[in-house]
Amino acid sequence: MSNAPILSSIEAGVMTLQFNRVDKKNAITAQMYQALADGLTTASNSSEVKVVKIIGADNAFCAGNDLIDFLENPPHDDDSSVWQFLFALNDCSKPIVAGVNGPAVGVGTTLLLHCDLVVAAHSAVFMMPFVSLGLCPEAASSLLLPANCGMKKATEWLLLGNRFDAREAEQFGLINRAVETAEEVTEQVEKWCQQLTRLPQESIKITRNLLRGNQTGAIKQRMIEEGDNFKQLLKGESAQQAFAAFLNRD
Repeated sequence: MSNAPILSSIEAGVMTLQFNRVDKKNAITAQMYQALADGLTTASNSSEVKVVKIIGADNAFCAGNDLIDFLENPPHDDDSSVWQFLFALNDCSKPIVAGVNGPAVGVGTTLLLHCDLVVAAHSAVFMMPFVSLGLCPEAASSLLLPANCGMKKATEWLLLGNRFDAREAEQFGLINRAVETAEEVTEQVEKWCQQLTRLPQESIKITRNLLRGNQTGAIKQRMIEEGDNFKQLLKGESAQQAFAAFLNRD
């Protein structure tokens, strides 16, 4: 297997984007954001690709940002790889299927809001600790979480940043299905991918557009609004202190 931090391949109509930085629980670097953005853009523009599959490892989906890399490559510019990735998620014209095992932190959770079908094992742990890091939500999660999971639960998850499991994620509509094991996650992801590749593609495209309605523009606008606040907060004292405390912890 390649040692690239993001593995990308196309087979039988399915583009696989796999987090491959297991020693860091698949924490995302700027390089990884760019690879994900490029993969999603390729999928959208390719007639060969019918479905995008996003997966991690059996013990970790994505632990959010690699804070050391994040501080070295802060997303202050609008064309940074972080924002490219989020916009590519919103713009992706193909169905996205995700399989989650282990930690899904920060963007590891919020990216799931843009996936069409998500399955998670009972080992999955979800968490969005933006406020505790002196930051604000991203990926239009301040819009999509209340819409998908209800205002009260979205407020709890985003303000308090508490951890929650696959059962709770399923109960409140963040994911489609909670299963017992990583093997079951793989089986379900493959089943969905096979089903989607066999269905009429024009019907899938139109149905996805109808389901989303006019949300795409609103989602992008919220991403921009969140991004402007995120970039400002990132320069603030609270964020700098939170990052320093995290990096200096024993």
